[in-house]
Amino acid sequence: MAKVVCKGTIIEYDVGTPVAVGQIISISHEGAESETFDSTTLDTSGAGKEYTATGYSEGGTITLEVFFDPVLVNHTAIQALITTPAEQDWQITFADAGATVQRFDSAGVGYDFSVDMNDGLKATFTLKLDQLLVYTP
Repeated sequence: MAKVVCKGTIIEYDVGTPVAVGQIISISHEGAESETFDSTTLDTSGAGKEYTATGYSEGGTITLEVFFDPVLVNHTAIQALITTPAEQDWQITFADAGATVQRFDSAGVGYDFSVDMNDGLKATFTLKLDQLLVYTP
């Protein structure tokens, strides 16, 4: 079993050709899950609640933490997805031996920044997935 280092992992958005987002500190994927509904009935035996799969899955969000540069075209392009909403193609390439790629589309973008006395200017971009990650071996 390999232990994959994170150094060298990149995330790119597609504008005809993939463009890497610069100055990434971290990438996280949260909230992906298969959807269920509470199917407990009054005549359910036992104390446990019952759940049933709906057949749908939630893609979740990808969060990018970056050292933010307000004039870096890669950062302003993500901000532009807030003022001019559009779906965007993305891909994450891991630094494993096979350069594994995970592709996804974002349907929405969130943006936060922080200015701290003892740190560099940072921003967090949140990308709401449209559908699911496409896992590519």
